[in-house]
Amino acid sequence: MVRGPIGTQHPPTGEFVTPDWLIVPLLAFDRSGARLGYGGGYYDRTLALLSGATAIGVAYAAQEIAQVPTGPHDVPLHAIATEQGLIRA
Repeated sequence: MVRGPIGTQHPPTGEFVTPDWLIVPLLAFDRSGARLGYGGGYYDRTLALLSGATAIGVAYAAQEIAQVPTGPHDVPLHAIATEQGLIRA
């Protein structure tokens, strides 16, 4: 493994793969698919670059709020998986 640009580890060689599905950890979410993350902006940039991928958020049901404040750079999730089931946005 070699060090990546933001401290990640990855194989030194190999074929580049574009994912079809993304699992996104959440701090908070609403039923429209809006989300709050952990503040780094990494998922926002990834979701924007991989607009064809299906993005599923993962959170506890108690993390749902009525409305997440959003900005122009925010990309909504397709669904959110909680311990109570799948919420389709």
